[in-house]
Amino acid sequence: GILAEAGVTDPAAVNRLLNQEVKLAVEQGLSVLYCIGEKSEEQDRWQEVLGEQLSTGLSGVDTSRVVIAYEPIWSIGPGKTPAGKEYITKIARFVKERTGGLDVVYGGGLKVDNAEMLASIPEIDGGLIALTRFQGEIGFYPEEYLEIIKTYLGK
Repeated sequence: GILAEAGVTDPAAVNRLLNQEVKLAVEQGLSVLYCIGEKSEEQDRWQEVLGEQLSTGLSGVDTSRVVIAYEPIWSIGPGKTPAGKEYITKIARFVKERTGGLDVVYGGGLKVDNAEMLASIPEIDGGLIALTRFQGEIGFYPEEYLEIIKTYLGK
C-alpha cells in the first residue's frame, strides 16, 4: 500500500499513523471501518499483533463510530487456505473482549461459499463483500452480491 511505498514498514509506526487517521475521521463525523490482521509470520503471536493494532490504533478514539474488520492476511489470495470457523471465532472473541464489544466484521471476503459459516459465528456481525471478480472476466456482478446477502441471512 501507500505506507509501504513511502518506506513505512515499522508496524508500530503504521499503528500510530492509523490512529491519527481514525481520530481525524471520527472527529469529522465519519464512521470508521478499522481493519486489523496478521501476516503468516505473525500468526504464532496473533494476540500480541492484533492487540497492538487495537490498543494503538484506537487509543483516544471515540469508538462509538468504529467497526472492526478482521482480515487474516495470511489466508488471502489464490492458493491460500481460508481461515476456518474456529480461528475466526477465536479472533472475533478476542477483539470483542479487547474493544468492549465493538462490532466485528469479517474482512477476508464474504462470499457465497463462506456466508453460511460466517453467519453461524455469534461474534461476527457481518462481512466485507468484494464486488469485483478478480479471476476470469473482471466486472461488477450485483446478482452475486444479492446471492451472498441471501445466503448470509439464511434466505
